[in-house]
Amino acid sequence: MSTDRREFLGAMVAGLVVVGEGGKHGEGGKHGEGGKHGERGRPGKGLSHSPRLPQSSPGLPQSSWDVSWTGKITGAHRAVFDTPEVSAGLGLVRTLVWLRDYAEVYGPRAIDMNAVVVLRHNAIWMIMDDEFWDHHKIGAMLKINEKNGRPVRRNPFLGPTPYQDLPPALADEVLKKVLAAATVLACNLAFHDVVEQVKGEAGGDAAKAREMALHHVVPGVILQPSGVFGVLRAQEAGCNYILAS
Repeated sequence: MSTDRREFLGAMVAGLVVVGEGGKHGEGGKHGEGGKHGERGRPGKGLSHSPRLPQSSPGLPQSSWDVSWTGKITGAHRAVFDTPEVSAGLGLVRTLVWLRDYAEVYGPRAIDMNAVVVLRHNAIWMIMDDEFWDHHKIGAMLKINEKNGRPVRRNPFLGPTPYQDLPPALADEVLKKVLAAATVLACNLAFHDVVEQVKGEAGGDAAKAREMALHHVVPGVILQPSGVFGVLRAQEAGCNYILAS
C-alpha cells in the first residue's frame, strides 16, 4: 500500500469519527426515535434475503454511488466472490465454475443464479483496459508474463489467458465472460492507487488524474465506496460469501 493511500485512508477514518460524534442521526433528525428503521426489539427481521435498506434519508444529499445492482439480486442461488488478489484470475474463474457446476447439478435458469464479484485491494488492476496496461506497464509491475516469458502489454483477463495451467475454455476472456454473467464491483479505495499511477501525467492534479483513470475502466465494472461495502452489501442482498482469491 502506497504512503498516499495510507494517508487517504487515515483522513477518511478521521472524517468518519467527526461525523459519528457531531452528526448523530438519532439526535438532529431523530431517526432512532421517530423513524425507527430497525425497531430495536426486532433486529433480525427481514435479513434472510434482501433487507429494506433506506435508499436515502430526508434532508441528506443523494449518494452518487450506483447501488442499483442490488435490485437485480433476486435469484434462488446467490453468491459473492471476494477477490482481493489477482491470483491468475482465479476469482473470476471460480465464479464461472460455480455457475457451471450449479447448472450441471440443478439445471437452474440463468435468471435463478446471481453472482457478484468484488475486485478490491491488489486485484484493482484487473478492471483497467488494455491501453492502460500497455501504457503503464502493469504486466511488468505485477510480474505477469505472456507464454513467451515477456511481460504482458495488455489486460490478460480480457483476452487469451497467459497462464498455461488454466483451461482456456474458462480462462480465456474471463473478465468478459464474468461481466456477461455476473455483477462486477470494484473498490474505490483501491482505485486510489490507480489514480496515483496517472497523477504525474495529470500534472499532480488528483481530480484530473481520476478522470483520466476512469476513462480506462473496463465497461460494465461498477465502482463502490470500498470493497468491504460491496461484499457486505451483496451479503445483505442474500449472497453467500466465498473468498475467491
